[in-house]
Amino acid sequence: MSEIITNKLTGKTSAGDVDVTEGSVTMKLQDGLAVVGINHDLTNNNIKQSFNVSSVSDIGTGNQFINYTNVIATSETGIYMGSNGTYGDGEVFGSGTGGHYQRIRNTSGTLIDSTQTYNSVHGDLA
Repeated sequence: MSEIITNKLTGKTSAGDVDVTEGSVTMKLQDGLAVVGINHDLTNNNIKQSFNVSSVSDIGTGNQFINYTNVIATSETGIYMGSNGTYGDGEVFGSGTGGHYQRIRNTSGTLIDSTQTYNSVHGDLA
């Protein structure tokens, strides 16, 4: 087994083009990376841990906007959202290049703030 130790990967043809091959499939390394991540407490509007998040705007009970530090290339991206298991559904809507909106509802459909909410955004930075 080989080991590579490095602080930086740069594509040979273009700085952002680093290919990874898994079996017979090749993809760009950056296509599989999360470019935004956050763990936050909506009840107290407290960011517990994050990367590429400048702030969370509290729009009202159960409604927030996650503001990105660095914009992403397109609003057509994959966003994962979850909350601790005692709550109902979370939904992401109205995503843009500078952030996205989210809502949390309890099992009866009422908008609520959750003490643990998680988001990750996968895509390309602009």
